[in-house]
Amino acid sequence: MDDNNKLGLEELRESFSKIYNGPDRLQREYEILKEAERLNIPIDTYRRLYELRSEEPIEPYPKPQNWRQIPKDWAKWYIHLPRKKKLTLLRKGSFWLIRQTIVITAVVALGRYFWEAPKREKQAHYQAWQIVNSAKGQRTNAGRINALQDLNNDGVSLRGLDANEAYLEGINLANAYLRYANFSKANLSKANLSKANLNYSNLSYSNLTYSNFTYADLSKANLGQANLVGINLSKANLQYAYLRGADLSDADLSDVENLTPEQVKQAKNWEKAKYSEEFRKQLGLPPEPTK
Repeated sequence: MDDNNKLGLEELRESFSKIYNGPDRLQREYEILKEAERLNIPIDTYRRLYELRSEEPIEPYPKPQNWRQIPKDWAKWYIHLPRKKKLTLLRKGSFWLIRQTIVITAVVALGRYFWEAPKREKQAHYQAWQIVNSAKGQRTNAGRINALQDLNNDGVSLRGLDANEAYLEGINLANAYLRYANFSKANLSKANLSKANLNYSNLSYSNLTYSNFTYADLSKANLGQANLVGINLSKANLQYAYLRGADLSDADLSDVENLTPEQVKQAKNWEKAKYSEEFRKQLGLPPEPTK
């Protein structure tokens, strides 16, 4: 330390010795202010230095050359610390350990959560299938709608689903894989089955009023005697679909793919459905009246 620094510290310590250190805080603050002004030091800086006046110097952290000496050197360093420093380090060390324990516990819990995720998903799927299967043959919902929606949202195949006479009004099974599914006599009114794969499915005698089947694959599906009033079949694939006896009142068949006039004319009220202008010509229907 050079002479100027030494002189400055000595002058500072001498200044601190002049400060009143009794119970009268007003007097102490007044004297701190006066000394700060006299020494031309900012009041906050002077107050901070004043608070450090009684702290004992701490030895530098040990830097063992040999790793075997680390525990011994650090223990010796800690023993020779002033009591106040020991307590401070002990308190800080305890807080650090607590924080590390919390972090480690959180990391372990998070890892376990992700590790067990497939198991939980499998269990959830098993329970959902139990609900679906236990409701088989029942006309009430009995949680079946939510169970089927959850399975579909998780990408589970619903191939061959038996939902004969099931009440599934308003169900959302968009993009579902329902090949060979049985929805005979089921209530699927206002359901969303857009882009669903219903190839070879049985929808005979079902209620499909005002449901959404846009872009659905209904090739070789059985829609015989189904109620298709107000159904939206735009862009759906109806190749070889069976429509005998189905009610097409107000059904939207515009831009339907792979549909023939012969298929349509097997249905009831086929003249009341909506078709593209080209298909209306094929059906022998006059153009739609302009509004």
